[in-house]
Amino acid sequence: MGGLIDGRKIANEIQRSVREKCLALKAADGKTPMLISLTVGNGKDSEIYVKAQEQAALATGIDFDVCKLENDVSQSTILDKIQALNMDDAVTAVIVQHPLPTKIDHHVVISSLTPEKDAEGIHPSNLGKIFRREADILPCTPGAVMKILNANNVGLFGKEVVIIGHSPIVGKPLSLMMLNETATTTVCHIGTAQKGDIKSHTSRADILVVAVGKPAFVKSDWIKEGAVVVDVGINNIEGKIVGDVDFDDVKKRASLITPVPGGVGPVTVSILMRNVLRAYKAQHDEL
Repeated sequence: MGGLIDGRKIANEIQRSVREKCLALKAADGKTPMLISLTVGNGKDSEIYVKAQEQAALATGIDFDVCKLENDVSQSTILDKIQALNMDDAVTAVIVQHPLPTKIDHHVVISSLTPEKDAEGIHPSNLGKIFRREADILPCTPGAVMKILNANNVGLFGKEVVIIGHSPIVGKPLSLMMLNETATTTVCHIGTAQKGDIKSHTSRADILVVAVGKPAFVKSDWIKEGAVVVDVGINNIEGKIVGDVDFDDVKKRASLITPVPGGVGPVTVSILMRNVLRAYKAQHDEL
């Protein structure tokens, strides 16, 4: 068992579509969408993600630049910078790299973005649109999970979906997206773990999504035979990138499984590029 989901192939298809539309824009009137990556400090993990964004932007024909601020920057300075980016007509979309320094309120920073320039789709206005099934700019990782399932013809209607992790940028919005597709959705979190109940939920899941940031957290005896397993986790263990799922163990029981790396990650970055294009459309009523 254990059919491998090729995230890079899915990502390449998304990027190809985005590139075609960007080339059409440029040919028509010389315009190109612009993504700004706002980074604070020198986090190694965020640097890797920013590099992936730059490469994807190059592949899709989106202009890309980094706005780098020092680690000791004040929250008011960050907000001033975001306001300047909001007002800059040349800037299509902004992604704020996280984690931010602990003294900075991430919610306040994201809320200061113009919703139409929110490349990650996590502004309160954009998250609210998921509830109403009106979202066009989707949170990148949940959007990637949904795209992966769709690309592999995994139906959601009536399926038992279990999500481990209830973060505001992955688990919570993903649960709404699953409900919108009429999946029977359960979200497990620290409260579930402290009760010792996680396995009782995962063992009945048709589709299991794991996003907890704990390497090899999920073992094969946690899942039922033939489940689809989507591993969102990215953990650096002695220089090796691994997921939240014990891949070699779990793939024996899963019908489909995403590897780490090469699974959700590339698709997430491609969804970001798609969001930039959609942001451009919202601002210019084009395409």
